[in-house]
Amino acid sequence: MDSHFTNILCVLSDSHRQDDVVAQAIHIAKSNQASLTIMLTLEALPPNANMVMESFAYIDSHQSMESQARNWLTEQEETWSKEYPVQTVVKIGHPLIDIVTDVLRHHYDLVIKRSEEGFLDRLFGGLDIRLFRKCPCPVWVLSKKNRSQYKNVVAALDLNYHYPKHEISIRKKLNLDILRHAARIAMLEFAQLHIVHVFDAVPENIVRDGFITVDNDQMETDLAKIHDEREQALESLLSELESELAPDIIDFLQPEKHIVHGYPRREIAATTKSLNTDVIVMGTVARIGVPGFIMGGTAEETIQQLNCAVVGIKPEGFDSPIKLDESEQAEE
Repeated sequence: MDSHFTNILCVLSDSHRQDDVVAQAIHIAKSNQASLTIMLTLEALPPNANMVMESFAYIDSHQSMESQARNWLTEQEETWSKEYPVQTVVKIGHPLIDIVTDVLRHHYDLVIKRSEEGFLDRLFGGLDIRLFRKCPCPVWVLSKKNRSQYKNVVAALDLNYHYPKHEISIRKKLNLDILRHAARIAMLEFAQLHIVHVFDAVPENIVRDGFITVDNDQMETDLAKIHDEREQALESLLSELESELAPDIIDFLQPEKHIVHGYPRREIAATTKSLNTDVIVMGTVARIGVPGFIMGGTAEETIQQLNCAVVGIKPEGFDSPIKLDESEQAEE
């Protein structure tokens, strides 16, 4: 399976409440026999800080912050390395750019971090969302109540292939990639694999607001046809996945399929919650071939409703807007 990780970057944003994310990163690295680097990334002090506070010496304080951060991380590295070999690095500057440029420079194939404290009780903060949008490799963000062992893993698929021909193959590959990652997590955790797809024949708000007239009998017929179409698309994906796996793995996983009619921006999260999900694997970019195009509305709204870990996968051909030679590029 192509979901095997070989070079993992674990990101810490401070020295508090990080034991769970480091433990999970070590667990994933062990399971994949991957290299593991732990990065402590901190925001740089504002250049005008010494103008705001007369007693504030910017250069001395910046150097002191970096020195203390390195000392703390070196001490922690000694402890972590007793369990699994790790490398550590401190970055002080612009966290998003520092993380993405390091991914590009060192070819990391997974970034794992703990979710930030978001606004309005949202689980995922600004840096999490920007990484889902712009980091070129998969991003695994742990929830604040992350379980030590996962019991339920969800693969959220978009089985609607009514798109221009040049996009269909990429969307199918993304679905297969999501399924690969979810299946591997389920195997490693001895967890139940769930496959979730939500479809909506006619946007709910258009029907509700009376913009079009719907023949209910015909609608039921159409919905049944769509359900069959999506079920066939899923069976095709599972057959392709089965051909990649060792014999009997699909029988061992026994994935549970949930093809749901409803409003995707609401029902994906609702179905995920009803399954007591520990981690969901999903695509996080809506448009293909547009560098750093803003994360799809459905994906972003879904993520903000979740209370579990999220593994965000990019489609083939995704091109991050952050480049190695543009480390000074401003965040949008």
